[in-house]
Amino acid sequence: MSSSEKPPLSQCRLDLWLWAARFYKTRNIAALNIKKGLVRLSGKTKTKPASLINLDSQLVIEQNFVRKTVSVEEIAVKRVSSAKAKSFYKIIFEDRQEGAKFFQAKARYIRDKKLRRDLNAVKGKLHFLSDN
Repeated sequence: MSSSEKPPLSQCRLDLWLWAARFYKTRNIAALNIKKGLVRLSGKTKTKPASLINLDSQLVIEQNFVRKTVSVEEIAVKRVSSAKAKSFYKIIFEDRQEGAKFFQAKARYIRDKKLRRDLNAVKGKLHFLSDN
């Protein structure tokens, strides 16, 4: 190893790694989702954006109604291409059933003319909800 090469990293901040692995577009969005509880580290119920992750750490990421369990394969602090970023992690489990349930329930709810009129009548009575 020459003097210009740096040793590989063994730890990294959680929000930085999520941004570098392209799960989120910005570090700020990654930090907000961690604070909301949409990202959990190694089964912990509370996780902070500054939590340190190691190789083989397991993350549970909830994104777009899909819950993914991910194992960290490589530590990164710089954002790289999408193809390279996929080598940073390995998806262990992916659960799409929650999203399917949500969209099926939404598809069953269809507004008809009577329902729309009733809703407009209620909005008219409650002046603070009207568009005027």
